[in-house]
Amino acid sequence: MAHGRADPVGLTRARIFGPSGRCAAGRWPNVRAVLLPLVVLSLVACGQTDPSTAGAAIPLEGTGWTLLSYDEGGSATDVPAGVSVTARFSDGRVSGVSGCNRYTAEYTVAGETLEIGPVAGTLMACPEPAGSVETAYLAALARTATFQTTGSELALTDADGQTVLTFAEANEPTLVGATWSATGVNNGQEAVVSMVAGTEVTAEFADDGTVSGSGGCNTYTGTYTAEGEALTVGPLATTLTACSEPEGVEQQEAQFLAAMERATTYRVEGTTLELRDDEGALQVSFQAVDG
Repeated sequence: MAHGRADPVGLTRARIFGPSGRCAAGRWPNVRAVLLPLVVLSLVACGQTDPSTAGAAIPLEGTGWTLLSYDEGGSATDVPAGVSVTARFSDGRVSGVSGCNRYTAEYTVAGETLEIGPVAGTLMACPEPAGSVETAYLAALARTATFQTTGSELALTDADGQTVLTFAEANEPTLVGATWSATGVNNGQEAVVSMVAGTEVTAEFADDGTVSGSGGCNTYTGTYTAEGEALTVGPLATTLTACSEPEGVEQQEAQFLAAMERATTYRVEGTTLELRDDEGALQVSFQAVDG
């Protein structure tokens, strides 16, 4: 350029990118406002985020979360197919399904610091791999020291900065329209028991006021009404197939149908559904079936 004057655009580029053309970290030019668009573009090229295009992360609290991976021996382990672990942080309590049992705990949050108190939960025996996932999940939850939300994901880290749990925002179903698979049933003796291995007990609540599914052996159908969290189910009618295998399937079916008809309230939280009676006793717990 004539007259011996430096080209301001070229100088700006040299200061930002360096002589090699790579980003010169920590070197900031003193440029005039007229060059601001160039600086913004250069920052984006250097890996900086343009605030106008950055998506806001969803909040920790009030969001349903589904576990993607958990720390096991210092390595991130994906949650196996067919196992669901959920969490919802709300009003100082975190709750959800830890693999097959339900859990709850108090928590406090300040900035990115997250402290989770002792966990209380149900005590059903969990089949594998849900049992191992549940053990690892609850141990990792107790180690949580900080959290970070990025887009639609949540990471919980321990005091050493190690990521111990990774979640994604849950695609939460509603009572009507989902297929629900039972994970626990009240046996009528003040105990909730897990399902007989090799059986699948389901429920589908239709918008026409009918409920139907499999009792594990026979199919059933009936009516229901739902208003708010109030629920009335039944009477239920079933087919009359005799089932002897696997052992205990007929008893389980009778317990399930009776528990469904005892239910007076329901609650959907994340991908789980709970039916309870007037006294708050759990009658049936379900997990939403994908697809």
